[in-house]
Amino acid sequence: MPAVTPTMGRRRLGGVLKALREAAGLTNGQASRASGVSTAKLSRLETGRNVVYAEDVQALLDAYDATSNVRDKVLKLAALAEQHGWWEEFDDILPADFDLYLSIEEAAASLLVFGTSVVHGLLQIEDYARAWIRAEDPGMPNAERERLLGLRIARQRALHRKPEPLLLWTVFDEAVLRRKVGGPAVMRAQVEHLLAMSELPNVTIQVLPFDAGAHAGSSGSFTLVEFAEPTDPETGYVDCAAGNVYPEKPAQVRTLKTRFHHLTSSGLTPGESLSFMHKIAKELA
Repeated sequence: MPAVTPTMGRRRLGGVLKALREAAGLTNGQASRASGVSTAKLSRLETGRNVVYAEDVQALLDAYDATSNVRDKVLKLAALAEQHGWWEEFDDILPADFDLYLSIEEAAASLLVFGTSVVHGLLQIEDYARAWIRAEDPGMPNAERERLLGLRIARQRALHRKPEPLLLWTVFDEAVLRRKVGGPAVMRAQVEHLLAMSELPNVTIQVLPFDAGAHAGSSGSFTLVEFAEPTDPETGYVDCAAGNVYPEKPAQVRTLKTRFHHLTSSGLTPGESLSFMHKIAKELA
């Protein structure tokens, strides 16, 4: 099963607390007065944006007259919400706000990804990833670069997770294959790795060829994250130089999902994509 991570744990706890408050017929202000938890903290708790303290949760459960069964489940969820993620050992080199994405990715059941310029991090080989990291920040010290590489490779364990590996469906522009990151030899090895990974039952790769012309992804790369728990709403992720964006409003998620399915229709089929990548690998020999 996908892991319960700090950020996702807080989101789940927040959804449960909000549902309990609404079931008790209380507004935020009424719940605050009944529990002694400030309205600001209550709002942050319900949206998963606050550190979880057991005493706050207990006070809210008292205010909501929660049953002992409900109380036990919520307190267990509160404890899980504050467990540390494996990526915290990389805190010193994590890009700004990337810990939030790692938490979401770790808890995801599936990722729908469209890429315009780079192979997705979950599918990168070490030499390709090293070359890309160097290109993004030429002045980065080697030791820091290698730790960032280690983080990227560690993320790939999700594709081999037992008993339910992460499902990855990626569509990427032909430019991703044409750009010789690290040189022809590295790029050939990267394409061969994509061919090998496409054999996994939980990985689907499609290429959007130049011949497809204008397409639904012209505004840039994006990721749509889906979860196994029905109470966890789907969320988007857009990485850009100005900072990471997480579209999570239903209308925003619908837009991303519609765009992704248009892209799957415009791209080569998975079988055609395999043949295309074999062709690219031969050209790089």
